[in-house]
Amino acid sequence: MKRKGLLAAMVTCGILSSVLTGFFVTASNDDIFFSFRIGTYHENGRDSHGRYRQTNDTNNPWKVKMTFTGEGSNTVTNYWLENAATTNVTPTVAVTQGKGFYYENAYSSANKTTVYITAENNNYNGMAYNVTGYWDEETW
Repeated sequence: MKRKGLLAAMVTCGILSSVLTGFFVTASNDDIFFSFRIGTYHENGRDSHGRYRQTNDTNNPWKVKMTFTGEGSNTVTNYWLENAATTNVTPTVAVTQGKGFYYENAYSSANKTTVYITAENNNYNGMAYNVTGYWDEETW
């Protein structure tokens, strides 16, 4: 009888541990889809769905991967994060389509604020195009 009680207590503790972990661990390494248009002559494009960057650590990198660009395969687009006031809160990253995730640290102004994935054509020309991919405002 004691054995059944001990087993039931262990199972209950395991279930509670799993449930409570979900409540307290909110930051994670996600792949958030984005899709927006890049303007001509370095006009910025930005995804309208911001994400709250809850970290206080500038070494907690953000990431971006471009899966499609209307500019063509293996072309480059410059990405960064900005706040609601359109101020850059990270360095710019030159992302090549199809090359996987790029990781970059943020400025302290990116901490505890909502950020938006933003980009521009790395070429100063009259071409506008659509981009899609995945990003995350913090990765750990």
